[in-house]
Amino acid sequence: MARIFLIICFIISLAQTADALEITFKSSCSVDESIIRLGDIADFNEETEMTGALATLTVGQAAPPGEKNILRSLSIKEYLISSQSLPEDIRWTGSSTVTVLRRGVTIGPDTIQAIIAQYIKKNSNNLPEAEIRFVPSSLPLPFTLPTGDLTQEVLPSNPGILDSSRFSIIFRVDDKVVKNMSIRGEVEALARVVVSAGPLKRGQILLPKNLSTAVMDISSMSNPGLEVDNFIGKKLQRSMRAGSPVSLSMVESLPVVRRGERVKIVINSGQMRLTATGLARSDGILDEMIRVQNINSNKIIHCRVAAPGLVEVLL
Repeated sequence: MARIFLIICFIISLAQTADALEITFKSSCSVDESIIRLGDIADFNEETEMTGALATLTVGQAAPPGEKNILRSLSIKEYLISSQSLPEDIRWTGSSTVTVLRRGVTIGPDTIQAIIAQYIKKNSNNLPEAEIRFVPSSLPLPFTLPTGDLTQEVLPSNPGILDSSRFSIIFRVDDKVVKNMSIRGEVEALARVVVSAGPLKRGQILLPKNLSTAVMDISSMSNPGLEVDNFIGKKLQRSMRAGSPVSLSMVESLPVVRRGERVKIVINSGQMRLTATGLARSDGILDEMIRVQNINSNKIIHCRVAAPGLVEVLL
C-alpha cells in the first residue's frame, strides 16, 4: 500500500513539473530598440496570456547602436521576482549571462560622399554644365545609427553650392534627429571654357585664332565663357596671358552702327512694313536702343539696332 502511495505522489509531482512555466535565458540576442525586454533574452515553453505579458517586461537598457552589453540572468530573475507577482513554480533555466547586441546602420565615408554627390546631382538644373563634385578636406570615421526609417537633409554652406566650403548633413530616424555633422572641403566644377590662345593686349579685337578652349575649374569664376563664337569680333578690355580664361565681362561688343551714319529705319506693324532713312545720333551695338533722326521729318526717334546699317522702331 505504501508503495502505491509513493508511485501516486511521484506521478502527481511529474504532472506538476510538466505544467510549470519554464523561462530559458539565451546566451546572446540582438535588439533594435534602446530598451531590452524579457522576450528578447529568453524563451518560454508555452504561449499563454501570462508569457505574452512577461515577454514585454523591460529588463535593461540596450547599448548604443552597433555595441553590446552583458546582462546577468540571476539579477534579472531576482528583479522580476521582487517587482512582479509571478507564479512560485516558474523554472528558470539557460545561460547565466546574455550578450545583447544593439543593431544599427553603419555610415562610412563612401556613404557620406554619395549623399553629397546625390544632392549636387539633384540640384544640377540650377548649376552650370560641368562635372561638379565635392572634394572633402578630411572624411569622418564610420559611425552607427539606430535602425528605422533613415532620411538625410543636406545643407551647403552657400545656397549657390559652387562656393560652398562645407556641407552639413542632418540624419533622422523615424523623423527624429539622431546625428548632425559637417564636412569641410571645396567644390570643383570642371568644364571646357574659352581661354586666350596666346598673349592678348587690351583693346584687341578678338579673332578665332586668338582663342582656344581648356578644361578648368569654374567654381570660383564669374560668368566664364563657354563658346568661342560669343567672343569673336569683340573688343578686349584688358591684357591677358596665354591660357587665361576669358569671361564675358572682359570684352565689349563693337558698335555695328556709328554716330552720324546713315541707317535704314524699319517699322513693322502686322503685315505692313514701312521704311525711312535716318541718321544715327550715337554709336550702337546689336539690340541697343539709340536715338535716330528721321531725315525727312528731322524728328528724333528711339530705335533698336537690328544689324549693321539697320534700326527698328519698336511699337
